[in-house]
Amino acid sequence: MSGMFEPKTDKASRKIAQTQKEIKEKKKKRTRTVIILVVLALVAAIAITINSSFIRRTLPVVTIDGRGFNTAEFEYFFNAEYNDFAEDLQQQGLEVFLPDPARPLSEQIYDNQTGMTWAQFITEKTMANLSEITAMYNMAKAAGFVLTQEQTDEIDMELEMIAFQAMISGFPTSDSLLQRMFGNSMNERIFRNILEFLFTARYYSEHIRESFSYTQDSLAAYYAENKDELDVYNFRVLDIYIDMMVDFIDDDDELIDTPEAAREKALQIADGIITEEDFLEAARDQAWGDFSPDATLLRMQGGWLDDEEIFAWLTDDSRSYGNVTVIDVDYGSMIIFFISRDDNSYRTKGFRQILISREQIDPMDFPDGTADPEYLDALEDAEELIDERAELVYALFEAMGRSEQALLDLMEEHSDDPSEGGLYTDITKLPYQSAYIQTMRVVKEIEEWLFDENRQPGDSELILTEAFGYHLVYFTGEGGTFSDMMAEDRMRTRDHNAWAAAIPLGTASKTAAFILVNV
Repeated sequence: MSGMFEPKTDKASRKIAQTQKEIKEKKKKRTRTVIILVVLALVAAIAITINSSFIRRTLPVVTIDGRGFNTAEFEYFFNAEYNDFAEDLQQQGLEVFLPDPARPLSEQIYDNQTGMTWAQFITEKTMANLSEITAMYNMAKAAGFVLTQEQTDEIDMELEMIAFQAMISGFPTSDSLLQRMFGNSMNERIFRNILEFLFTARYYSEHIRESFSYTQDSLAAYYAENKDELDVYNFRVLDIYIDMMVDFIDDDDELIDTPEAAREKALQIADGIITEEDFLEAARDQAWGDFSPDATLLRMQGGWLDDEEIFAWLTDDSRSYGNVTVIDVDYGSMIIFFISRDDNSYRTKGFRQILISREQIDPMDFPDGTADPEYLDALEDAEELIDERAELVYALFEAMGRSEQALLDLMEEHSDDPSEGGLYTDITKLPYQSAYIQTMRVVKEIEEWLFDENRQPGDSELILTEAFGYHLVYFTGEGGTFSDMMAEDRMRTRDHNAWAAAIPLGTASKTAAFILVNV
């Protein structure tokens, strides 16, 4: 029996085996197809993820001391760092070294020796800057420092300005304008977080700077130690130039075509100078065009004197009025007449004003320019008009008691001064600017009135200036001693810098998500 059925069974078995093999092959094909589809889906998902604003706003691309910065945040600081660096180069006249704005920074070489790209260079600067800000921010938080309401209001005002700019520029939302300005991943929430981060670090740093205190003796000692750099020097200069275009000089003219000739000429002139009037007469003789005595007068703080020989001569303790010297410079020789040295021991001044400005008459509006009779008539009419306005305002001011409040009451209707309340404080004889102090100087007519030794708070005067017109000025009083202000400002900066330099910086590192950054 078994012999009868055996051949049939073998045939069936072979058929079953063949069927199973075919089924396995089909399964393999389906598996390969599924794998391919999964890979394609994964690639598509990665591509979508990389371009996803949600992911770019969420995943940290850089971490510093446990704080993560997402793509939108990092790109904001990256662009700010690049713009600051570019502005510095432009101010130095070196914009030719900036990369091509039409090409990605990652494709342009910054350092030919190392092969570093502009993107890598700015990234390093950005991470270093973020490390400093993060360290300051963490110190502020550890100290329990919080922004004041006024400082928080600054952030709200920034966002309100963005919203207003978006509205007037035709953007549908603030987010759309922010994305145009800072990249597609930016939105109002992230921008607010950035501002809070920056403001906390900045205002805590300023809080530390203001916490330093100094005695009057320490201020005086600092100024005395740095007086050569801080004092102001008043002197007159007369330049004797080396002639560059000797072919155009008449035979009868004296030829000054070498440094030696320029020095010889300068020494010859200097020998004849005894008084300041002698100097002005010599300068008038050497002038090529219209001569102005003010053009020869310089008032400079020592720190701005970049010629070592000039600096050494002016700062010599034996220097006195009427001293004359000749100093060689790149373009020839300079004759210097010393007038005075100011130790800035005066107090700053403050005042309010009503400005009554004269109408500006453009000679280009007349066929014959400044020689046109109609132009001259227009100038005369403008002067008559400003005289009438000034007389009216001054009469009203007198009738109202010549008080500060009277001046304020008249401002809205009669003043051309755009400043708030026409108020100016910290007026000095020479402008001084730092990151925290900005003093200003006014036109000489008002300066002479302000710094009159008999000036008292409440004094008022109607002053005509060549530059602007009539100024109805009211003296509000004096501020601090200028030498002390400068010493304190520089000492605070010195001590604050030392404090900031001692702050330990955290390690900045990129994460795998840094590929999301578009620089």
